[in-house]
Amino acid sequence: MHAVVNHLYLNVPVEPLRQSAERELLPMFKDLPGFHGFNLVKAAEDHLIVIIYWESLENANHGASVIGPTWFAHNIAPNLTREQQRSLGEVILQYGP
Repeated sequence: MHAVVNHLYLNVPVEPLRQSAERELLPMFKDLPGFHGFNLVKAAEDHLIVIIYWESLENANHGASVIGPTWFAHNIAPNLTREQQRSLGEVILQYGP
């Protein structure tokens, strides 16, 4: 399994983006191959951490090619106050329900 971690610094509050993600983004993710789940973490009123889990690196790259030019370009990119910090790597230990 692989994870993508994005730190997004925004000029808008996080909460409306959470609502849009739940309503629009989640259904898009569910249709993508290898998608395992995601978390939105409100680090501050204007700082959102997004963690997305994929079966493989190829699935993660494909997901970025679908989500990036669509939902992300419309909902996140116009509201960024600085370049996103994006990391991608293999999950080597996971624990949880």
